[in-house]
Amino acid sequence: MSRTRLVFSGGLLLFAIIFTFKHHLGFSVGDSLLLFIGISPYTTSYLSGVHITMYFGLGMLACGYYLTRKEIMCTFPLVAKTLWIAVLAIILCYSFMTDKLMYVVKWGATGMNSISYMQNDSSCTYDVSSNGYALATCELTLKNYSNSAVAVMVKPDLYGSYSNQDDPLSESLQSVHLEARPIRIEPRKTFTGTLKFSGVAESPLEVRGRLKDIVLDVEVDGRNTVFDYDIP
Repeated sequence: MSRTRLVFSGGLLLFAIIFTFKHHLGFSVGDSLLLFIGISPYTTSYLSGVHITMYFGLGMLACGYYLTRKEIMCTFPLVAKTLWIAVLAIILCYSFMTDKLMYVVKWGATGMNSISYMQNDSSCTYDVSSNGYALATCELTLKNYSNSAVAVMVKPDLYGSYSNQDDPLSESLQSVHLEARPIRIEPRKTFTGTLKFSGVAESPLEVRGRLKDIVLDVEVDGRNTVFDYDIP
């Protein structure tokens, strides 16, 4: 058994799992890497067409598993024969494991650094009246991984969350200005709830509808961050 080949094959197997499967934020590292270099993770649109991340990830997973099993078969035959069980267990627990790891990594974090936003679990229904009154009712999930409570001001970005940004609805949503709402997230706790945001639309178009994967403006201690994971 070559130590170098074992490290390479084991590293490839671990990287394939990290690359392919969803972590605590609801998407994979592979999706983020492809988006970073300008490639959509799907051949047509998000959750539509061939999932490129899964296609390449499963290929790497198969190669990593085969090479790792081959390397340890002679020295540790029992481990090699049951390797698939360990790999399957890691895959099934991967999201849970990364979530718990964040509690360790961000234990002493403060302010904005302690907050994570579950964009994939978010949605908003909106209602814009012809007189300019706008109302949004949103389902949001935020996590505080630190050991101290955090006071947060949140506000959804309806325009940023709308994918077809070349039509009249897009112009109407862009003109909507909602008021931020305060929430308090206790130490090492998750906030999941429904919040209502009211505001005005400068260019009102009487519309109503529902958006998913909400872009969220978050303020902590006077510092603003826009959580937008660039989900296509």
